[in-house]
Amino acid sequence: MNRERYLTTGEFARIAGVKKHTLFHYDEIGLFRPEVTLENGYRCYTFAQLDEFDVISMLRELDMPLRDIGEYLTHRSPDALAALLSEEDRLITERLRRLRNMRRWVRQKAAVLARARGLETGVIALCEVPEQYLLCIAASGQGEMSAAAFAGAVSALYQEGDRRHVKSPYGIGGILPLREVQDGQFERYSHLYLLFDDRLTDAVRRPAGKYLSACHQGGFEELPRLYKRMLAFAQDNGIHLTGSCYEDLLLDELAVPGDSQYLIQILIPTE
Repeated sequence: MNRERYLTTGEFARIAGVKKHTLFHYDEIGLFRPEVTLENGYRCYTFAQLDEFDVISMLRELDMPLRDIGEYLTHRSPDALAALLSEEDRLITERLRRLRNMRRWVRQKAAVLARARGLETGVIALCEVPEQYLLCIAASGQGEMSAAAFAGAVSALYQEGDRRHVKSPYGIGGILPLREVQDGQFERYSHLYLLFDDRLTDAVRRPAGKYLSACHQGGFEELPRLYKRMLAFAQDNGIHLTGSCYEDLLLDELAVPGDSQYLIQILIPTE
C-alpha cells in the first residue's frame, strides 16, 4: 500500500472538520467506509473520499436522516439529485418561514414584557387602547367552564393559530359580558381568545378607543374584587361602560412561576 495516498482516521477527520467518532459511526452503519482497513484495524481514507464526505455533510446540514442519505448515495444520479434538491428547497423555504414567524413572535413578546413592566397593579384608569385582533372560540355556555372544556378550547385555539401560521405573544384571554359582571357573575365567559397586535384576517377586531383599565397580579379567581372596584369607579366618575370585558393575559407561566404571579389586564370599553 502506498502510504502517501491515504489518510488516517485522525487526519481525515481533521481535514473534514468532524470528530473521529463520527467516522467510526458512519463506518459501523455502512454509510461511509474507509477505502482500506488494515489487519490491525486501522482505517485509511483517500483524498478522493473527501468529496463524497462533503456531500454527506451537506445533506446532514439539511437535516436529512442518515438512512435517506445512504439510500441516495446508493442510487445517486442527476435525476435523483434534481429531485433531492427540489425537495430540500421546499423544506428550506418552510424552515425560513417558521424562523421569520418565530423572530416576529420573539420581538412581539419582548414588547409585551416591556409594556407589562411599566404597568402598576390595582390602579384603575381610563386609557387609550390601539386596535387589536382576537382569534376567538366560543366558551361552553352557561356557568363555569369545566377543566376539560377549557383544555379543549385552548387546544382548538392553538391549532387554529398553527393552521394560520400565527403565534400570539399573549396568554389565553377571556371575554366576559359586561351584564354578567354587573349581575355578579364572573365565570360565564362568552369566548376565549388569542390576542394579536397586528392585523389578522378573519379575526375579531377590538377597536381602538378609550377603555377602563386595571391590572391584577395573581390568578383569575381573584378578579371579582377588582371588577367590583372598576364598576364602583365608573359609577363614581360618571363613566358609561359598554360591551364586554376583556381579560388580557400579559404574563403567563412562560414568564412567571405559576398563576399566582400572572399579570392580567382588564379592559372595558366606554362610551
